[in-house]
Amino acid sequence: MKQLITLLAVMLSITTFAFNDPDPERNGSITGSVIDKALQEPIPYVSIVIKDLTGEIITGGITDENGEFTIEGIPEGKSNLSIQYIGYKTYNTEIEISKKNRKLNLGRIELEEDIEALDEVVVRAETTTIQQKLDRKVITIGKDLVTAGPTAADIMNN
Repeated sequence: MKQLITLLAVMLSITTFAFNDPDPERNGSITGSVIDKALQEPIPYVSIVIKDLTGEIITGGITDENGEFTIEGIPEGKSNLSIQYIGYKTYNTEIEISKKNRKLNLGRIELEEDIEALDEVVVRAETTTIQQKLDRKVITIGKDLVTAGPTAADIMNN
């Protein structure tokens, strides 16, 4: 009976060991830094998104104040990397995490300004005007916060 229990224990441990991956860290990581191409200065708080080949977001992160980033938890296989920042062209590339290379260093990534995305800004001011007529007073309400109110009486009081 003891031999049977010992045999079952050995078989169970072999089976458990066979189904467990000897390398529990199957996920990889990437590191790098993002700089402005023209100024050669780091860009802080840049968005970095890792997507699978179908376009579903896996993970992501942002750069620190020095423009550097580290993203962990990237599954094994090919993924798409997208680096985005307002006013700059989006940087896209394909990365591959493999058993031999779980830690990728992308080095310095230079983002180029997107001149076409930056357009002119038009500022328009609206004011509240009061016109005094012979028989009435005409008040034109602008969109400023001072004249905002739920009723006409509240607007007149303001």
